[in-house]
Order: sequence, then C-alpha cells, then structure tokens
Amino acid sequence: MANELFIPVMSSSGDVVLTTSLADYRKTLVDNVYNDVPVLRVLNEAGRKRMVDGGISIVEHVVSQKQTDGGFYLGNDPLNATQGENTMLGEFRWQNLYEPIQITRDEERQNSGAEHKLLDLVGTKIQLSEMAIKDRLGQGLVTTVADANNLIDLSLLVNTGTLGTIAGGTDTFWQSTVTASGAFASQGLTDMQTLYYAISSSSVMDNPTHIITTRTVFQRYEQTRLPLERIQNTQTASAGFVNLTFKGVPIIWDQYVDSGTLYMMNSNYWNLVVDSQTDFATTPFISPTNQTVKVAYILWRGNQTTNNRRRHGKLTNIS
Repeated sequence: MANELFIPVMSSSGDVVLTTSLADYRKTLVDNVYNDVPVLRVLNEAGRKRMVDGGISIVEHVVSQKQTDGGFYLGNDPLNATQGENTMLGEFRWQNLYEPIQITRDEERQNSGAEHKLLDLVGTKIQLSEMAIKDRLGQGLVTTVADANNLIDLSLLVNTGTLGTIAGGTDTFWQSTVTASGAFASQGLTDMQTLYYAISSSSVMDNPTHIITTRTVFQRYEQTRLPLERIQNTQTASAGFVNLTFKGVPIIWDQYVDSGTLYMMNSNYWNLVVDSQTDFATTPFISPTNQTVKVAYILWRGNQTTNNRRRHGKLTNIS
C-alpha cells in the first residue's frame, strides 16, 4: 500500500500500542480526508486524482494551438508530412503538507493503567491532527493563505497571470475567463450564463462540470430556484453534497471560497496530482533527544494543476 511505511520494533508495551493504533488508522485516514473536503472530493470522484511516483516536478502537457497540418486530398495529391509544435510543457512544483501527532510522557503515564485508556488517547490525538490537516488542505486548495510554500489554489489556477511556468499575459490561450459581476438579484443568472458559454467549446462537449461558490451566493441562487428545487443532481447529492444545478451542472459551496466569487470548473482539465508514497502517509513515532515526547507525522505531497486553463472561469464581486 502507498501509505505503509516501515515501522521499527518497539520495546515497551506503550510503544507497541501507539504504533499499532497509528498503523490501523492509516487504512481510514485517506478516505476520511478526501471525503470531507469539497474540492478534494470532487476531484477524487471525477477521477482526476493522479498518483505519480515522485520526480523533480509535476509536468502537464498543454495544447497551445490547433494543429493545422492536415487537410483534404484527392488521388495522388502530395500530403504534408510535417507536424508543427502545438504543445507546451507546464511545470508545477511539488508542495508538502504535514500535521504532527504528539504524545507527551506525562500523557502516556497518565493513561497507562489500562490499554484502552492509551488507545483512547491516541485516537483523540489522531482525530485532532486529521481535522487540522483537512482544514489546512481544504483552505490551501481554494484560497491563498499566508504561509510560505502554498499549494496552487483556485484563485490562482482560475486566473490570467503566470501559472505552471507559462505566462498567461504572453500566451493568451493560458487565460481563464474572469468576469467582475455585481448584484446577484439583477445580473447573477445572466453572468453565469455568459460565463458558461464563454468557457465551453460547444453544446455537447467541454462544458463546465462543477460550480463552486460561497454559501451566500449558493443561497442567493437557491432563492431564484425555489420553484424548481426538485431538479437537483441526484448523483452528487447521493455522494453527500447538498446541491442545486445550473444547466445540469452541480453547484456546491465551500467555506473557503473568496467572498463574492463563483468558479466554473471543467474536471476534464482539472487535476490533483499526488505523490504515491505521500498520500496522507503516517510516519512512525519518534522521540526527540531533548524532549520527553513521542511524535509522528501525517504527510501529504502534491498539487492542484490544469492542462487547459481556458476551460475554467470565475465571477468575482458578486453582491
């Protein structure tokens, strides 16, 4: 399994309990996190979670222009044997995320009277760390946070500037459609319709697959749809999302979406790339030389990428 790390043989019964508890919990940690963070769940269910075995960076092959080298011919007409350079490489950095699980010597001794007491302590500590890494990852994928070495978040991915070593200002094919909206009551639905068609290639393919917004915007849209509330997307609803649809596209809300913002995403070109050996991997407990504690870590390594930025769009300044 990708998350199984080498665990050294421990000497004390307490260490065995700690290590066994952590090993058992690895089986559920991945599902717990992916099922609890909206953006992660969408990418996971859409089959856009891509496992990669390490490497210096994440590379996406980007189509930069249409190929025009072929054509129609008749009989013995000469055919063009040259294929132009129509792709570019977008390079994305790996980013790392961690959360500690710490057991102090005092806590271990206070719970040493019965094995179940120590198990309860370890379980509580793991759950706290799980909640923390869910929240940190959920925020980092959606909006810019102050910490260094951040993930690529939706506000950067769905934009017009440089992304993945490609400059959107120079290579205009590498720009999302970003539109300043206004009062939802008067122009929200119209702006959503305009954005939908702007990032679609036709009526039958390459349309948005997911709409992500704030709770406030979601509620405003819901108020316009109350007479038609029965037309929910049943597949997404059965996966645990409370959602409505726009042109058949499920709309969900996320607590970390920037105020007044609505994203339209196309999951065909929206990826979550994860290091196969660091997908919420848990390390063994270790003891620092200068502290009477035991610490393990939950580790995650990956990033959010795209290989077709123009198929995503967003509305801003919705009021």
